[in-house]
Amino acid sequence: MLFTELKASLQVIGLTSLFHLPWNLKFLWGPYLDAYGTKRRWIAGAELVLVVCLLGLAVVAPMGSAGLGVASALFGVMALVAATHDIAIDGYYLEALDEAEQAAFVGLRAPAFRVSMLVVSGPTLILVKSVGWLAAFLGCAALMGALFAYHVFLPPAETARRPMGHILQAVLRPAALGVLVGIGALAFAAYTLSEAWSGFVAGLSSSAPALGAILGRIDLAGGIALALLAGLLATLAALPALKRRMARSDSFYAQAFMTFLAQPQVGRILAFVVLFRVGESFLMKMKYPFLKSVGLGLGEYGLLNGVVGMIAALIAPAVGGYLISRHGLRRWIWPFVAAQNLLNLLYMAVAFSAVPGEPTSLVTLAAVITLEMFGAGLGTAVFMVYLMRCALPEHRAAHMAILTALMSVGFTLAGVASGFLADAMGYGAYFAFTFVATIPGMALIFFIPHLDERPATAAR
Repeated sequence: MLFTELKASLQVIGLTSLFHLPWNLKFLWGPYLDAYGTKRRWIAGAELVLVVCLLGLAVVAPMGSAGLGVASALFGVMALVAATHDIAIDGYYLEALDEAEQAAFVGLRAPAFRVSMLVVSGPTLILVKSVGWLAAFLGCAALMGALFAYHVFLPPAETARRPMGHILQAVLRPAALGVLVGIGALAFAAYTLSEAWSGFVAGLSSSAPALGAILGRIDLAGGIALALLAGLLATLAALPALKRRMARSDSFYAQAFMTFLAQPQVGRILAFVVLFRVGESFLMKMKYPFLKSVGLGLGEYGLLNGVVGMIAALIAPAVGGYLISRHGLRRWIWPFVAAQNLLNLLYMAVAFSAVPGEPTSLVTLAAVITLEMFGAGLGTAVFMVYLMRCALPEHRAAHMAILTALMSVGFTLAGVASGFLADAMGYGAYFAFTFVATIPGMALIFFIPHLDERPATAAR
């Protein structure tokens, strides 16, 4: 919206997709947050930089097209810093909280994220329309400044392994410079390849429409997640040889990935992380097209899914996190996973009972959407607690960055096939299939580690 107001060209507006890249690639620099300084200092430092950037945007936003270059640079810095802030937060609460407290915190984390998104997309835009960009960005800077002032006094949770001031020396080493250059090159290559991929898919669509349509559903985030998964699997296959070569190395960067892959039953962990949300992803891809087909209008969908359903999605993780903190993950994993996955069958029931040409009862659809989103919220609580169990103490921030980067693999897989399957099977059978797609992930619950406690040390 701001870039439109600054009279940016459509090409420049298209380039704003680069601002999402740091979240997709944050696993590449996550190890640095474990190795230098403390997560508390990273959080405070990131927030201070964000305050400065927001103040800069308050100055350049009213300048129109003359401020476009500076605004672009500021948003680029903010994207990188905000993704780093995300890594630091994950690392901090893993350091500061015990397992029960971490589970309870999940119940606050997910709703807080959703509320923040609503604030940005609602009240902030209203503020912009009422008082302009200058006042709006000043208000955002003031809010971030208040958070910075609060987080400066967070209780210590860890002892720095290396002084934060030494990071510059580490970055200037040839090996580290190579890593940083590689990160930059990967970011540029990811965007360049995504543009080339789009062109390739567009050309392919004319000669092979079906294949072009399938490949066109792989977005940038999904492509990076698939590449990360492929890289981890390739490294896992070569792990014995790599461990021998790394035996005398003190590279904290390589160790972050090596210790993640060296933990017992890591193959099961990776399979569970990839498969856990596949069924939910298939459901989400076809949810609105189906509801539209049974008579739900866009405004009604916005009300039920964006308001009523959102309330359920806010409450469920809080309830789930509280119960897991009280009784443990093993006790609640099956009830919560069942709640997430079995409720897919509600859409199957609606599809098979729908009368062609007649709209389905609004009350029925409201109940289905609300229950489904509540179940998805309970599944989110389980999933986030489990991810925290898989982040080993020596490399908490790096491991969480890796695990969260893998979460979009399921959405990518569903995106590739969902439309074709729904068209071939019909909605009733398709929603039955969305439940069948959850079975491999649920079956893995019998075999995955860390349901009772997180390992105290990394595997060697």
